[in-house]
Amino acid sequence: MKSDREPVSPLVVQRILSPAQAAARTALIDAAIELATEGGYNAVDMREVAKRAGMSVAKAYQQVGTKDQLLLSALMELGERSGETVHQRLSAGDTPADRVASTFARIMKHVAHKPLLYRAVYRAYVASSPALGELVGSAGFGPERTGWIGEAMRAGDLHGHSEEDMNSAARILSCLFQGAMVTVAAGRDVDDVTSLLADAAHRLLPNP
Repeated sequence: MKSDREPVSPLVVQRILSPAQAAARTALIDAAIELATEGGYNAVDMREVAKRAGMSVAKAYQQVGTKDQLLLSALMELGERSGETVHQRLSAGDTPADRVASTFARIMKHVAHKPLLYRAVYRAYVASSPALGELVGSAGFGPERTGWIGEAMRAGDLHGHSEEDMNSAARILSCLFQGAMVTVAAGRDVDDVTSLLADAAHRLLPNP
């Protein structure tokens, strides 16, 4: 019987990489991030990416696929780095809402300092939408899957908020956070956006 399911894109195929392959992939992602930071989406030319990563164009394509797949991988990597930074430097604050709002503000300032980079990676994110469902699920990125939000909220006294409260707030804030990143990259005032995120956090997890 014919399946109604669409074919899985090569984008979502999970591979176990050798150390050499992992190093090559990291070099390509770093090169793409550098180029996108300097000149945005159009600056991420695969020939220049390969040159900066110290490999042939053919090998670059073999490692990461298309330009949009490379930029999506860069977005995933940026998300991982944000999570590691949050883990290493948990924000101080009396309440869960205070802590996550402070973390949001710190990350949004980084986005505001590199708008061309985030415009580029989110352009690729949208372009890759047919395969995102499975990629997001397996890679742990996107709405309801931004684990560091919960970590930031729980880094101190919960002030009586239940696990159900915390999990519900994390899911909602994850969606809001992703939208906020796009609007800041598009040029919206970062202080305005972080203020809205803080308001949302305190409404979802009101102070006792």
